[in-house]
Amino acid sequence: MSLFRWSKDHSVYLPEIDAEHRGLCRIGAELHQAMVAGGKPAQLRPILANLMEAVDEHFRHEERLMKVVHYAAYDWHKRQHDTIRKRLRLTIKQVDAGDADCCTGLVKYLNTWLGDHMTVTDRMMGAFIRNYLRFNTALAS
Repeated sequence: MSLFRWSKDHSVYLPEIDAEHRGLCRIGAELHQAMVAGGKPAQLRPILANLMEAVDEHFRHEERLMKVVHYAAYDWHKRQHDTIRKRLRLTIKQVDAGDADCCTGLVKYLNTWLGDHMTVTDRMMGAFIRNYLRFNTALAS
């Protein structure tokens, strides 16, 4: 079974955000493949670190955008981000302690979470941002 497949169904219609989502899916798929191949903690750790860095960079990007447009659901959206940040940090600690099996739960959870987050939470944010930009562009002309 192939996990972390990005499709147009996941698009939020903000090109930079969609590109970042595709990148997260690529790293998630890389982690999944390494696990299926029997990856040891030393093999999984760099992929997890790369995923954590990409997730954090992407979430900071979305959070900056939401603040700029005064997005009313910012706190709700950020809490979802913070949940994943905590889960990734915990998994990294477990892998550092030699537990490669902990990645199984993370991969299943993250695959489902990311798909849901992109198609619901991020789509709501994307629609708000696009409408904000249209409205302010119309005012400027």
